[in-house]
Amino acid sequence: MSRKEILLKMKKVNRRKIVATASAFFLAVSSIFGNGMTHANASTNAAKAKEIVSKMTLEEKIGQKLMLSFRSGWTMEDGTHYKSVQNINDEIYQIIGNYDIGSVILFAANFDPDATVNVELIDGLQRAAMDKSLGKNAIPLLIGTDQEGGIVYRLTGGTALPGNMALGASGNVENAFKAGEIIGSELSAIGVNMNFGPVTDVNNNPNNPVIGLRSFSSDPQIVSKFANAYIEGVQSKNVATSAKHFPGHGNVATDSHTGLPSIDSTKEELYATELVPFKSAIEQGTDMVMTAHIQFPNVVTEKIYSDKKQEYLSPPATLSREILTDLLRGEMGFDGVIVTDSMTMDGVANYFDVNERNLLAVKAGVDILDIPFNDMASMADVESKLVPLIDAFVEAYTSENGYNGIKLSQEELNASVERIITLKLNRGVMDLANDTQSLEEKKAVAKEVVGSVKNRETERLISANAVTVVKNENNTLPLKLTKNSKILFASTYSRNNNRFVLAWERAKKAGIIPEGADYKILQHYNLTGLDDKVNSAINSDGSAFNGTNRDLLDWCDTLVHASEISSATDISGYKVACPQLFIDYCEGLGKQTVAISLNHPYDVQAFTKADAVVAVFGTNGLGLDITESFGGGTVGATAAFSPNLTGGVEVILGTFGASGKLPVDIPKYDPSSKSYTDEIVYQLGYGLTYDSIVKDADKTELQAIIEKVNTLDFTKFTADSLNKAQVLIDKMTEKLRIAENVNITHKLSQKNVDETAQELQKAYDEVLKNLIYATDKSQLQALVDALLEENLQKDKFTSSTWKAYEAALLLAQEVLASNVDQNTINDAVVKLKSAREGLVAITEEDKKADKQELQALLEKYNTYKAKDYTTESWNVFKGVLDRANQIYQDDQVNQETVDAVVEELKSAASKLIKVDEKQDNTSDIPGTGQQDYMLAFTFMLLLSGAVIAYIRRKGYTKH
Repeated sequence: MSRKEILLKMKKVNRRKIVATASAFFLAVSSIFGNGMTHANASTNAAKAKEIVSKMTLEEKIGQKLMLSFRSGWTMEDGTHYKSVQNINDEIYQIIGNYDIGSVILFAANFDPDATVNVELIDGLQRAAMDKSLGKNAIPLLIGTDQEGGIVYRLTGGTALPGNMALGASGNVENAFKAGEIIGSELSAIGVNMNFGPVTDVNNNPNNPVIGLRSFSSDPQIVSKFANAYIEGVQSKNVATSAKHFPGHGNVATDSHTGLPSIDSTKEELYATELVPFKSAIEQGTDMVMTAHIQFPNVVTEKIYSDKKQEYLSPPATLSREILTDLLRGEMGFDGVIVTDSMTMDGVANYFDVNERNLLAVKAGVDILDIPFNDMASMADVESKLVPLIDAFVEAYTSENGYNGIKLSQEELNASVERIITLKLNRGVMDLANDTQSLEEKKAVAKEVVGSVKNRETERLISANAVTVVKNENNTLPLKLTKNSKILFASTYSRNNNRFVLAWERAKKAGIIPEGADYKILQHYNLTGLDDKVNSAINSDGSAFNGTNRDLLDWCDTLVHASEISSATDISGYKVACPQLFIDYCEGLGKQTVAISLNHPYDVQAFTKADAVVAVFGTNGLGLDITESFGGGTVGATAAFSPNLTGGVEVILGTFGASGKLPVDIPKYDPSSKSYTDEIVYQLGYGLTYDSIVKDADKTELQAIIEKVNTLDFTKFTADSLNKAQVLIDKMTEKLRIAENVNITHKLSQKNVDETAQELQKAYDEVLKNLIYATDKSQLQALVDALLEENLQKDKFTSSTWKAYEAALLLAQEVLASNVDQNTINDAVVKLKSAREGLVAITEEDKKADKQELQALLEKYNTYKAKDYTTESWNVFKGVLDRANQIYQDDQVNQETVDAVVEELKSAASKLIKVDEKQDNTSDIPGTGQQDYMLAFTFMLLLSGAVIAYIRRKGYTKH
């Protein structure tokens, strides 16, 4: 293997370089799918759009208004059937190009958990739209999806997020921005340039069957603030946003997917509540507004005839010119793109046929028709659905009588398509025609961004911030676990089991689960009694539990039971009845009980006997595979999952504190009418708080070793050593991945963090031990050889410069014998040259010793008298003093001898014992003073070695 090949292989090791490369890719994508626009750009883009539209045919303009879907699989003309469209095929390619389709909407069925598969699909769709052999103008697609976050979520391999009501409960608009930023980054990374969010509806009807958790709050001002932050976050990644469902879907009791809701509000009432967030979103700069299939009979005066129902009716907002053109564009000043909700929903489909309802929507003021007919699933749908609709539009635009009496304006068509093209220019979609980024580069971006550990950790923090405690008797929460604690987690669906486990595992990593504490998980999928055999239950080791519900409840000392409702009638159902039964039973036995409201929060009032009640505001069917890595406490990026329940349990266990506040009022439920009353049980803004019991770990050491590994430059080592160390490098790379996850992750024990740092340090050291630097030591070797040959003598140079030279020479020899990098070698050369050049030869003057300090001491000590001191201490002192006087008189003495006698003289003087301080000797054991004297005497004997040697050489007489 060549060195170049090895170095290419090594690129995967340097995580920082990988991230930098992916970031560069992502910036490239952002230039296409990515940052916001200025007003100047918007003005220029509008002019460009006008020019582009002026060159388009009527059919091309019609194609730009159509948003097709392919979520029901595909049957090829040869009979081959694909269950889902997750890859482009030749037939879909032809449809997109031949009919100049302007946009495509993707659903969960179109997305693979592997983000790179999604990149391939979207890249193929865009290539089809820009294939000039098929379409004349080759205009790239708007590709959209409903990535709201929470219970409406499409990107199966990304970050699900807790949803809008949870964001509202967190009380922090920064969380809404972060959620939008994550959504925008992940969509942009795979090529989706348009998101159908945020939901801007005010959830002012607790019976609402379709909005509920998708709304931020029942307060229009709160909805406005959070929707605007969400818009800003999504648009920061240059993904278009759509405020929905105009003029408001929050105050309904009917789902427009299955019926036609009607709101009796007047326009004034709409302006006071429903329209507040939409007006704010328009001012914020939302790219699009999505319409609602809802009637507003006290606002709309027009009537349209339904052939299907054989009656005149007040048109839903989607088909109302008074709502879309007069109100939204005229009064509210929106000049962006108006897009419909799906045109296949019963709110319009039950009243008008395919062609009619789409033409009526355009006549009302719609720009883009979302799913104008049922999902395309074969080429046969082209002839039966697409071509007839296009022909109907051509007739409506060109025929004197229009299509079935519906006549459309080409002037309005031009203005509409100009808005669509302007949007594509504003969001960089039109730049795709000049995109030079390879498919592999796009995949690298997607792999780095979608479902990243960082995004999932942000999701985790937001989810925990949202958890709202409405009851906490006797400070039950956070739970105070001991080694004997036995927790029973219970819920309706098995999908929740692993969410409980994840919260428990994270708490263990935080160091708050004592050794010996245990849990079990119960799932009941129907109304079941105490003595019924469990529907399904597992022990903490994953094995099945066999027994009755009572057996489990008797085993535990704490019951944590999740309840969930999606409508008022659900409060009377088994999803609430079972938790009530089990909680009441445990309460009677004196056990701790905690109820979790998992879906709509209105059931928090149902658990009057529970010690604690919390709301988490969301759940969905997205699963969590227990085999996924818990690396750093964060789930792997193979599948998205609903994070709310896990966040709730983390707050219950104390991994996080409680800080959420209710974003909606909780009205009292009347079981007799199965509806809510006007009495408020818990008010909007209510929520109890407490602190986390986990102290955040110090990650300084961990961050230091991560930095060290990330900055390791493999190009400095020999190809052969890199090749031989590959296994060790791979091991270090895996340890680095774990360490970086731990660094990102919150609420970990210090032990966990320290062990991770130590493991990475160990792997790093092992790698360095086996790598050999690719260096050139010839210059240093030559320099050392030359200096050794020069054979310089120490006594010829000043002490300080010789020491510096000796140190530099020794360092150079050590470097020559060591495995060091080129910079170290070069530094050694520079230091050695400098030290050699810095040697200073000794002059005659330099040879004379400096005796000033000795002179001062002699002037002082020569005045001392023997009578004042003990005989023993004086004799020692006098001997040193006499030698000092002799050395002072010697003109040939060197500095070393002078310095030595100075220290000896100081020491002897400090140990003199005055006669009046002498202690009576009452035994043969020396006293403290004598012990000190003896130690000092021993010390002076050692210290005077050099002086004595000198004295002997000079022949001084000892007195």
